[in-house]
Amino acid sequence: MEFLSPIIDLFIPLAHALGGPCDGIANCGIGVNPLPRFVTIAAAALVEIASGLSVLFVVIGGALMIMNFGNESQADKGKKAIMFALIGWAIALSSQAIISFAVVRAGTIDPSAPHLSVMRVAVGSMLFVFNVVFALMMLFYGFKLVFARGQQSELDSVKKAAMWTVVGALAVNLSYALVRATAQLGF
Repeated sequence: MEFLSPIIDLFIPLAHALGGPCDGIANCGIGVNPLPRFVTIAAAALVEIASGLSVLFVVIGGALMIMNFGNESQADKGKKAIMFALIGWAIALSSQAIISFAVVRAGTIDPSAPHLSVMRVAVGSMLFVFNVVFALMMLFYGFKLVFARGQQSELDSVKKAAMWTVVGALAVNLSYALVRATAQLGF
């Protein structure tokens, strides 16, 4: 046992320098955020489950259509089952775009001040989404003006709606400025 003591003594400084084990919340190294990896894995698992269920319900819907025995309501149930299964599958697949957007944004959270980073990332993400919605709404109002063909009631309606859309866009962008100011002050 005496001969192991000098060898063990060599590893004490190394063990002390390594710190505690990673528990998934802290001690995982500087700048490591386990949330994006967890969300990506969980989302992939949920999409696989949703895809499996969609296939199952398409098969069930097809079976209902095949075995309708002249009953039109049974065939309609099959059509609806297939339609809802395909819609659910499309939603599950499109959720991957939302997840990847959120994961990229979550990767920018600073572990030393997460409360400020989470607020900045959340408001920045909402700002991006609402600015896209703002652009789409303004495009919609432009088309609505074209199709109004000079009707005064439609023109007044579009003017009011466009005004409130612009005010809402200003409020959303002002909130981002407030969050940036709060983050810079370091509260």
